Amino acid sequence: MKNFFTFIFFTVVLLVIASDATSAPSRKKYFTRPQVGLWYGPVTPVQETAEHVDANLGGGAFMRYNLPYEPLKLGFDSSYQRYESRGVDSLRLLPNYFNLLYLLPFDFPVRFQIKAGAGWCNVHLEPDNVSQWDPMFMTGMEISFPAGQTFNIALRIDYLCIYEKHLEGAETNGYVINTGISLYLNLNL
Repeated sequence: MKNFFTFIFFTVVLLVIASDATSAPSRKKYFTRPQVGLWYGPVTPVQETAEHVDANLGGGAFMRYNLPYEPLKLGFDSSYQRYESRGVDSLRLLPNYFNLLYLLPFDFPVRFQIKAGAGWCNVHLEPDNVSQWDPMFMTGMEISFPAGQTFNIALRIDYLCIYEKHLEGAETNGYVINTGISLYLNLNL
């Protein structure tokens, strides 16, 4: 596992170094604007979480703002996800998190972005009517293409880890994979 994280770290460093040398103005044109958008698609519990609740559809909204280093953006995402269980319980998640997005330095018709972030997730259990805020972490990627100068369409995949092991008696965290289609608006600010 340590070798994997070392490999990821050095890969990201090489991509950052290469981005200035290989970036093209056409690639940066729409990415260098602030963005707001919506996404909708399947939300799938994985690992131990999948043993308790079923996959469903979810959606959310996001906004992104440029940082001084052009390939980077700071984003904020919020979504709504409801899961029915095989028993009588249901689960509702309201993830709210900040993330850092990095545009990979490849000049293709589609653009690849990777992202990582952290925040808080409201976890609500029914029929117990128990609700709490838990810390969460996320990582993901997007494949997008411009649909004109104003809109972008993207396929997004996010892996969420809702950190619950800090609670007394908790044996596992919550794990969810969100996939969906995003539509975002490039703002002229």
